[in-house]
Amino acid sequence: MHTTSTTTALLVSIVLMAGVAATSWFLGDAASLTVAKTAIVPLYLLATKGLRTYFPDNAAVDANMWEVAKFQFADAALLAGFVVIIVAHADSAAARMVMDFIWMTALIGGALTGITWLQQKRRNNAK
Repeated sequence: MHTTSTTTALLVSIVLMAGVAATSWFLGDAASLTVAKTAIVPLYLLATKGLRTYFPDNAAVDANMWEVAKFQFADAALLAGFVVIIVAHADSAAARMVMDFIWMTALIGGALTGITWLQQKRRNNAK
C-alpha cells in the first residue's frame, strides 16, 4: 500500500483549496459560496481515501472486471460530484447539474474502466 507523507498530503490539500477558491472567484461567486466550495476540498480528498477502504489497491491487480468497474464508476462519481459543486453558480438549474453529474460519471467511469481493462489484458498477455 502506498502511503503519502503528511507534508505532501497537506500541500496537495492547500494547493487544491487555493485552486478551488481561485476558480470560485473567477466565476464571480459570493464570498460565502467561495468559502463553502473551498470547504468541500478536504471532504472530497477524504472521500477518495475512504473509497480505497472498500477497494484496496492490491485487489485491483487480480480483480474481475465487475469489481474494477464498480471502483472506477464510484471514483468517477466522486470526481463528477466535486466538479459539479465547484462550477455551480447560485442560480444553476438543478436538472442541468444532475445531467452534468450523470454524463461526467459515465464518461470518466467508462474511460477509466476501459483503460484498466486494457492494462489487465496487456499484463495477462505478458505472463
